[in-house]
Amino acid sequence: MPDEGTVLLVESDEWRRERLGQALESAGYDVIPCPGPTAPDYRCIGGREGYCPLAERADVVVLDPWLAGDELGVGTSADELVELYSQRGRTVILLGSVGWLDPFIGGHVVGLGDHADAAEVLGAVRSAPEADGFVLRGR
Repeated sequence: MPDEGTVLLVESDEWRRERLGQALESAGYDVIPCPGPTAPDYRCIGGREGYCPLAERADVVVLDPWLAGDELGVGTSADELVELYSQRGRTVILLGSVGWLDPFIGGHVVGLGDHADAAEVLGAVRSAPEADGFVLRGR
């Protein structure tokens, strides 16, 4: 039986966001797609207000730590989002290089590395039920 739960997928690359979203939906998850902070100021509600309504509806967050504003050095940073999500009791699964986020790795934060594919992301999401609020049904 498929797993159930809600995944917030924060990925600025539309193609990758769609591909990972489809894999998670095929496995039985509800997916909330988010491009992350965008122009003009590359700040999101979470970065401005310290609260993300999308994360409040999610059981787990999948986040690409390379955000659109990173090239310009402006806006909400990935470490701000990781802290925001993990402090809300969400497991955060990081895609891509996370060496600069080492203080966050562990507990509710899982780093998958630079080339995680859909199967690895799905495996990490399936292993996240120990996070507060994550309900795994159908097993």
